[in-house]
Amino acid sequence: MAVPDLPPPHPRSREFSDEAARHALAALPGPYLPWSSSAMRPAGLVAVCNDIVVNGRRRVVELGSGISTVLLARLLNQRPPLGGFRVAAVEHDAGWARWVREQLNREGTGSQVVIVHAPLVPHPLAAPGLSWYDAAALAEGLRTAMRGEPIDLLLVDGPPAHGAGHGLARYPALPDLRDRLGPGATVVLDDAERPGEQEVLRRWERETGLHFDRRAEAAGVAVARLAGEGPVTGPWHS
Repeated sequence: MAVPDLPPPHPRSREFSDEAARHALAALPGPYLPWSSSAMRPAGLVAVCNDIVVNGRRRVVELGSGISTVLLARLLNQRPPLGGFRVAAVEHDAGWARWVREQLNREGTGSQVVIVHAPLVPHPLAAPGLSWYDAAALAEGLRTAMRGEPIDLLLVDGPPAHGAGHGLARYPALPDLRDRLGPGATVVLDDAERPGEQEVLRRWERETGLHFDRRAEAAGVAVARLAGEGPVTGPWHS
């Protein structure tokens, strides 16, 4: 009797689920953190953590701070890359920036993390009616945090872009910070499944020639890597 052909696996069958990601993130233990729908999805966080570990990222800039900042600090303190590390987490909300800083201090993981408070203000790169981080505050914060070294991982998870008319709020990230990125740097955009972020990705690709891997979209992120000598390619490209 002939064995019938089996249907091909569903294209989403190999997705790294949030449930599996939570198990992976359990390797970064610490005090309870107040998760909410605005936090990065666990699978997206694991994609970022993978890039840090596999590619030895040392100079990380995160736009939008929160649970992800704390977990990335735990990871980098647990597995410090050769030459040490520095993190800049840019936050427009002064109260939330203070909470993140206090949490890092409670855990003893904040010595190499700079929380940059940069209010949202009108900016020439922002879409009409939208704002971007204050240029002076951002530049000073990155100068202090990076100490003149290029960024090798840029995580774009801010400013908030979920409200009506705010879909392009994160567009300025790449044109504003492109010259600060080092060869082989990784750029990660969170909430990549939303229409606004999809348009941001199209504009970035058109304007820079970068290709963002949307296979990572199931984790809520899209990932690109700049040309140039750098470490190995992240595991989402396999």
